[in-house]
Amino acid sequence: MTEMVTSTSVLEPVAVPKRREFLTPRHGAVNVAHILATHALLLGWFWLGFRFLPLGLYIAGSLLACLIHQRAMSEWIHEGAHFNVVADHGWNDRLTNALAGIWFALPVRVYRAIHLQHHRKHDFFVADDPDTVFLEIRTRRAFWVGVLRDITGLTILRQLGRFNESELVAPRERLATVLSAAAIVAVFVGAVWIGRIDAALLYYGTLATLYPLLNRLRTYGQHAALEASGRTRFDGSGVSRTIDAGLLDRIVYTSPRLLYHHEHHQFPHLPYRALRQVLAPSDDPNEYTRSRWRVLRAVYAGLPPN
Repeated sequence: MTEMVTSTSVLEPVAVPKRREFLTPRHGAVNVAHILATHALLLGWFWLGFRFLPLGLYIAGSLLACLIHQRAMSEWIHEGAHFNVVADHGWNDRLTNALAGIWFALPVRVYRAIHLQHHRKHDFFVADDPDTVFLEIRTRRAFWVGVLRDITGLTILRQLGRFNESELVAPRERLATVLSAAAIVAVFVGAVWIGRIDAALLYYGTLATLYPLLNRLRTYGQHAALEASGRTRFDGSGVSRTIDAGLLDRIVYTSPRLLYHHEHHQFPHLPYRALRQVLAPSDDPNEYTRSRWRVLRAVYAGLPPN
């Protein structure tokens, strides 16, 4: 499988950076400004696209814009779960909830309770890894069934259920989820009031259908094991993979906040800026690759048909 890697250079090991050097007050301010700028771009798209584009182009562009925004917000929630949006833990959670979690009705403490179980595991797609077990598949047919569940909204319902029913989540955090959901209702009410229900429907329609599909493919790229035999392994996979597939991939699939995934599992406490310093490109396609397409194609090809 080594032909999947387009860069075979290997860097010398580097010293592990100190977290505080990459989460200064300036970094926190830049993070918050980045989130706000992402919101502004989405709102600007809905205003300008609706005003100047034909309906078909506006809808198609809106689906992509919403998906990119949702990918970005999911990554900021992830950063917040590791206390890496701002240095102060209390303000980290408040800002993550107000600026990112509210779009998903997902308080960061709820996500953290689930996600940290993932980091305590060395094997993925197993019953006691709630982050990946719901995406476990064993055949190509199961893959397409999963895709169908994604685009019909069934996967998002299952995800909401796992956050609200997990014994890892305290009852008071479930209440926070309900309150966050009320904010989404307020968005719909506001959209109706200003005559732009299209924006709310496009955004949450994308979140219910296309975003689960993107998350499925992103997770397979990060954690599906490609065995020497050519077979793909999900259940019990110990792989965490960094995929740096260029600018377009960073915009749509995985920005630098979640790109360095192999390094992130080695040093989950480090902000994404620090992970750049420990990146060591490898010839092992289970650790590093420059092509998401080749990984996903190999993952699919390594599954039995039924």
